[in-house]
Amino acid sequence: MARMRIGELLVAQGAIDAVQLESALAHQRRWGGRLGRSIVSLGFLGEPVVLGAVGAQLGVPFMEIGDRHVPPAVLRLLPEKLIRTRNVLPLSRVNEPRGAAVVVALADPGDLGVLDEIAFATGLRVKPVLAADDDLTRAIARLLDGATFRPGGFAYRPDAVDLPEDTSPLTLLRRGDGWMH
Repeated sequence: MARMRIGELLVAQGAIDAVQLESALAHQRRWGGRLGRSIVSLGFLGEPVVLGAVGAQLGVPFMEIGDRHVPPAVLRLLPEKLIRTRNVLPLSRVNEPRGAAVVVALADPGDLGVLDEIAFATGLRVKPVLAADDDLTRAIARLLDGATFRPGGFAYRPDAVDLPEDTSPLTLLRRGDGWMH
């Protein structure tokens, strides 16, 4: 069975009318991007309404993260670099009859490559939830740049030693800071 397009779905739900859909499609043709972004840009609907419909279309829940607390142990399930580069946020770890899973918010829950990366990094099944890109960016900055996130790894061991900068002649030459220019 073919999936209903987002514009048709919003018209069927009565969220927008056919004229608004045509205007949004014209806006999309002119400026590019996703239809949902055009609908929001034109002021026909708010982003949460559009993303709720997109989530329903994809079969994943839509969630507004806002100021939601995420336990540090859950944040540590994914490397910080993966969280920042893929703009994903682990929200919780759940135990289900089929085994443990991690609930992860992302802007494109249909991106199988990112879902595979998350599953590989955590060793857990992934339960995606849809979130707005801007909401994710703000939440990641708040949670990772704040005091709540302290990633694991060698650099954070209490017995780790800070080494001085490498000043060997070969390193200086490679960087171009050396005595031979």
